[in-house]
Amino acid sequence: YPLGLAAVLLLSTATRPRPKEAAFLAGAAVVCLTVGVVVVLIRQGTEPSQSGSSSGSYGLELAIGVFFLAAAAVLARRPPKQHTGPSRISRAATEGGLVTVFVAGVVLYLPSPFYLSALHVIDTAGLSTAAAAVWVIVVAAINLLTVEVPVLLFLLAPEQTAPRLGAVTDWLGRNERTVLVVLLAVLGLWEVVNGLAGLL
Repeated sequence: YPLGLAAVLLLSTATRPRPKEAAFLAGAAVVCLTVGVVVVLIRQGTEPSQSGSSSGSYGLELAIGVFFLAAAAVLARRPPKQHTGPSRISRAATEGGLVTVFVAGVVLYLPSPFYLSALHVIDTAGLSTAAAAVWVIVVAAINLLTVEVPVLLFLLAPEQTAPRLGAVTDWLGRNERTVLVVLLAVLGLWEVVNGLAGLL
């Protein structure tokens, strides 16, 4: 989430940075955990039996993999965008109040294909409800690393963190498309292989 990382960097220079960073992290955590609960835990409670749904699950996995590979191909062919500065959501986060910052965290951390794919793995792993809940929390925490780590570093060493985080954000801005293409291709291949292995 390069935009989330950029938003945290901007929030560190805003007025009342610590409450705003906490509100941003809270918004991102709420949307990640809510989607995780809906996708995994509620589906577990409403699914009939797993015996008749395994082939459908593998077919869905194959479809997701094909979609990721197609998205990687389209993204690789598209010319890179010119970055003209922070996004409107990031600017709103730095200039608005705590509620605005919370909403910005929710919007910027709406589930990505990678997060949904991880939730799908949990959903199809045949785990108990308690184990699935633990894994949803773990995956959500990993998904939020680009907010959790910078916020923690800003609290511990703000002066040293700002320039380093700025360099990381600049690098991600220059290489965002390449990183996304590689991740989509790897994840797509993984899903396609798993789906085909289950169907054949």
